[in-house]
Amino acid sequence: MSVISARRRSTLRRGPYVARAVVQLLSWPALEVRDTRRGIAFTVQGIEILRLTGADEVRLRLTAPAIERLEPELGDCDQVQLCADHTWVTLKVEAEPDLDLLLALTSVAIKAHAA
Repeated sequence: MSVISARRRSTLRRGPYVARAVVQLLSWPALEVRDTRRGIAFTVQGIEILRLTGADEVRLRLTAPAIERLEPELGDCDQVQLCADHTWVTLKVEAEPDLDLLLALTSVAIKAHAA
């Protein structure tokens, strides 16, 4: 069992910009953090909106209407990939501008999911 735990810990290493995002997002009052089987996730009123999926990658639930509004800009961004269900995007966070984009899109996701 210790082998599995050691492997899971090693896969949870975060790149520097994702780590900085986590620190900042932990202070946002609208967000709650949960440790799930898939890793760390942030929720708004029980709805998962952000999932850490890799060292430099996150998945963000924006909703289909939000993605439709932002699609022209998101489509031009190499760091953002639209997911098949049209409610989530995958974002590579490898530099300072990517971190800024993640924080801005997280704000959009909070607004889209807040009652």
